[in-house]
Amino acid sequence: MTAIFLPPDAGTLLPFLGTTMTVKAGGEETGGALSVIRSDCPPGFATPRHVHHNDDEAFYVLSGTVQVHCEDETWEAGPGGFILLPRGRPHAFVNRGDGLLSMLQLTWPSGFEHFAAEVAALPPGAPDPALLAEVGARHGYEILGPPPPR
Repeated sequence: MTAIFLPPDAGTLLPFLGTTMTVKAGGEETGGALSVIRSDCPPGFATPRHVHHNDDEAFYVLSGTVQVHCEDETWEAGPGGFILLPRGRPHAFVNRGDGLLSMLQLTWPSGFEHFAAEVAALPPGAPDPALLAEVGARHGYEILGPPPPR
């Protein structure tokens, strides 16, 4: 590994299911240890309920408020809030606010950036759920159901 520096707006931009992800560092830069991604999620954005089988995930909220559902627990976190989601724990998150939600997403070991890039390469518009599940499965992500109810 070598030291890297990225100015605030630098990184690889990926359109991801209605959000914008900016990959700051991935496996190539971290020796496979970590993926670091800035996620900008519009109001109303929600992930399906899913599980990571091969990596742990954490979010550090930069702006806005995220509601995270992990198994039977629900948390809300604003700027400075931190959520850790160990692998194997079903979860989903929602931007229930009126503004943009920005978070730093960390996954370890690295690899999430490859899943995000493959999803970004899908045809524009809402992805076919079966195709999204297939792409997810190739990368160790299992989609379990729809987003949390509003």
